[in-house]
Amino acid sequence: MNVLFVTSECVPFFKLGGLGDVSYALPVALQKLNINVRIVMPYYESINLPHQAKCVGQLAVDYDRRRELVFVFEIVIPGTHIPVYLFRHPKLNEYVGDDIAQTFAFFSKAVVSWYVLSSHLFGGPYDIIHCHDWHTALVPLLLGENRKVIQGKETTLQARAARTILTIHNLLYQGETGVGVVLRLGLQKPQFHIFTTPLGRAVKLLREGLEYADMVTTVSPTYAREIARGHHGDSIQALLAKRKDRLVGILNGIDTGIWNPKTDSLLPVHYSRGTVMTAKPELKAHLQKALRLPSGDALLFGFVGRLEEQQKGIELIIRAVPHLADRLFQIAILGTGAARQVKKLKKLAKRNPNITFIHTFDERLARRIYAGADVLLVPSKFEPCGLTQLIAMRYGTLPLVRKTGGLADTVVDGKTGFVFRQYTSAALAAKMREAIDLRRENVSDWWKMVASAMKQDFSWDMSAKKYLDLYQTILKT
Repeated sequence: MNVLFVTSECVPFFKLGGLGDVSYALPVALQKLNINVRIVMPYYESINLPHQAKCVGQLAVDYDRRRELVFVFEIVIPGTHIPVYLFRHPKLNEYVGDDIAQTFAFFSKAVVSWYVLSSHLFGGPYDIIHCHDWHTALVPLLLGENRKVIQGKETTLQARAARTILTIHNLLYQGETGVGVVLRLGLQKPQFHIFTTPLGRAVKLLREGLEYADMVTTVSPTYAREIARGHHGDSIQALLAKRKDRLVGILNGIDTGIWNPKTDSLLPVHYSRGTVMTAKPELKAHLQKALRLPSGDALLFGFVGRLEEQQKGIELIIRAVPHLADRLFQIAILGTGAARQVKKLKKLAKRNPNITFIHTFDERLARRIYAGADVLLVPSKFEPCGLTQLIAMRYGTLPLVRKTGGLADTVVDGKTGFVFRQYTSAALAAKMREAIDLRRENVSDWWKMVASAMKQDFSWDMSAKKYLDLYQTILKT
């Protein structure tokens, strides 16, 4: 089986978020199942290449009434046999900017042009084209709407093309852009679903992909049900509800080779499930010293991630602190985000010597929080999958999460972590108090929970088998 991954980012070349990890780890796991996987992504100016990529061809792309020349480079993911094809063109130089939707509209057109002209080269023909998020959502539409004359008979590419899958990693981001993108692609307005905004007429690239993809997946079963029911008040809820028979949730995994407390080079102490009880106190002491927190056995809560105002529940943490005044605890927060959130967290840390806030991204410190904290806070308003709670359990740190999305699918209250339901600071504070009291009053039950958390298997091998089943199913339809 030949599968083409179409993505905007892939570790170790370019990463902005969890999609970069998925675009690396899932192909690696699929390759172990004897699936021939190849990846295509833009060749950004800032891309990080461990060694030189070779130019393997060029591609003419019709865009905005001009013929653009795109150069195709090839490089292999280190330690694997997985080729990555990088598309180089001035329109693909940057990921960020006001024209980001135009960037990925052009990229999608280039991918389809490349597929049509080179389907029997570079690992083709492909059985599955697996697209990720709004950045590549136009690929299914372009495959379905372009028409070619084959042996004197007109047919749609979709009728003879690979099956398409579109994976939603976060419905919050939909690739909204002006309607001019339709004309630049050389398509007609009736082929799109155009809506009116205060700034004018617009389209959502993700919405178009959801209409045309053969299958839509997202990154956890609960999140799939949530978005189909419209829990996020989204304008495309009706479409998702209509296509719910083609909407599947498959939980993301983590790379258990990279996230391994036995071998993690960024930890001062290595440990396993059998030695976690002796290693944890030492790791906690290291962390407290590094963060200039008072030493001692106060329950240490950690938070690692983006300070996303609409999603990550930072406001809940800030408002929960006064409710814990009669408890002994510490909080270590590591992350970057909106200026308003940063200002509030700095003020909170300044007022309380048991709370520290580090406004940066620091991989070494992140791993030491995963290993050294007692509890990892993930009080998200919504969470498609979430990786931090999976990493925390791998490192013997109990996650404290809200019951939503992938958090609901991965953490069992009282068994592998702590779960609260209502998105309120009072509900979060009550569950934090429960964790503090359990650690103080019933240490044996605490360590049983830690052992149970570390036993969980959230490797990509499990997820890859489910994707293989999905691939095989849609190829039969």
